[in-house]
Amino acid sequence: MPKDFAIPARRSAGNFFSAAEKIRQIFHNAEISTKITAVYAICFLILLAIINAVMYFGIFKTLYDPAEHTIKYSMEQTKILLANLAQDISAYDPDAIRKPLVAGVVLRVVKDSGEMPINTDENYLSLKDFEENILKPAPIFADNDMDVAEINGALVYRAQMEDTFFGEHCTFYFFRTITSQKFLLEDLERILLALDVFGIIFAVIIGKSMSRRILKPIKTMTQHAQNIAYGQMDDRIAIPPANDELTALAKTFNDMLDRIQGGIDAQKKFVLDASHELINPATAILNGVNYLKRYGSKDKDSFNENVDIIFSEIQSIGDILQNMLFLARTDHNRQPLIKTNLEMADLVEYAVDMTRVATQNHRVELLENDEATIFGDENTIRQMLLIFLDNAAKFTPAGGKIVVNSFLDGKNIRLSIADNGIGIAPENLGKIFDRFFKVANENVDGSGLGLSVAKWIAERHGIKIGVESELGKGSTFTLTIPTI
Repeated sequence: MPKDFAIPARRSAGNFFSAAEKIRQIFHNAEISTKITAVYAICFLILLAIINAVMYFGIFKTLYDPAEHTIKYSMEQTKILLANLAQDISAYDPDAIRKPLVAGVVLRVVKDSGEMPINTDENYLSLKDFEENILKPAPIFADNDMDVAEINGALVYRAQMEDTFFGEHCTFYFFRTITSQKFLLEDLERILLALDVFGIIFAVIIGKSMSRRILKPIKTMTQHAQNIAYGQMDDRIAIPPANDELTALAKTFNDMLDRIQGGIDAQKKFVLDASHELINPATAILNGVNYLKRYGSKDKDSFNENVDIIFSEIQSIGDILQNMLFLARTDHNRQPLIKTNLEMADLVEYAVDMTRVATQNHRVELLENDEATIFGDENTIRQMLLIFLDNAAKFTPAGGKIVVNSFLDGKNIRLSIADNGIGIAPENLGKIFDRFFKVANENVDGSGLGLSVAKWIAERHGIKIGVESELGKGSTFTLTIPTI
């Protein structure tokens, strides 16, 4: 390629790719409804183009084929006539040469000398006019053995053959004019073009309308999400009546909001409950410290009493924070569990001994303690047992009794912890494992987190918890623990 052509070619290619990239960026940044409309319109345009092409070329071939067939048929019949004349020249009739011709076909016979002995239509166009108006290239569906010329808006087909006529070599020219067919095709072209333009406009309008209607729930979800971002957590999406993907998306979105709202509400309740639980011991500590600052150790009994109160409340705060931290780790699946084979009898005996040391005002009895092996985390299993025993001690008045039984029952250990304390009201049995839930009793200290911790530990070890209680008569917690 010459250099002076190479540079413009590169520039042209560069401009094309630059324009294509700009179009791609515009399409990429457009709204989804615009993208859907564009794709819909393009697909519709392609479909229209295919239908129009099939229709146009089908009609084209249907209209133009008869012209070729009539010429070919006339040529074949003329060959037969010439063959017969060669056998019997006396049978020649000047009008006989017209008989093989189909109506509309014009024949001209030209000798090598240029003389034209036969011309079936003196008024038909001349050979010179035809030659000057031959179409190059020929129409797509035109026979390769025929020439086509366009004269005064009309198409003229011409085929030729070589043969001998009365002993002289001649060229036989067969003509056929197709005018109405050409005008029909031109009208068809205009009609199809108009339909294409109307179809594209219609596709764009309908596509835009449908895409907006389809995407309306998504826009609604976006609006609701923006409202939620500004704190309107009670906002929800109306479920569309149609049972389609968008309906499922709206339901999922609402369910997600419900879970988020529930989590936020639970978090708020947790913060409020935690604040409430911590404010009492913090207030007691502050009062004790103020007393010590004001009076010091002047009154030894009061001094020791306040120190004991401060120490007890600090322990209480430590227990609350430890349980809160434990539950926070469980909420985020960060509480480690190192499970090994454990001897259940040793764990029960340890928990009972620790409870006897912690409470001097209750009689703690271990009646049965069958040996069995379980698979679990030693630290949390111990923690769970101590929580249930500590809970029994808290709700049993001084001088009361706590009875522990651990015995094999098939493939499980059934561990029961029974007390003769104040008992649990029936309406509260379903709430005792909720966080910060406490039975209204001013004589009982606690944060209401212990049983929540115990329940989580039990669930992670496949332990089932049963509770039986009667007001004024005590409670029995039964743990069904799988063995190995």
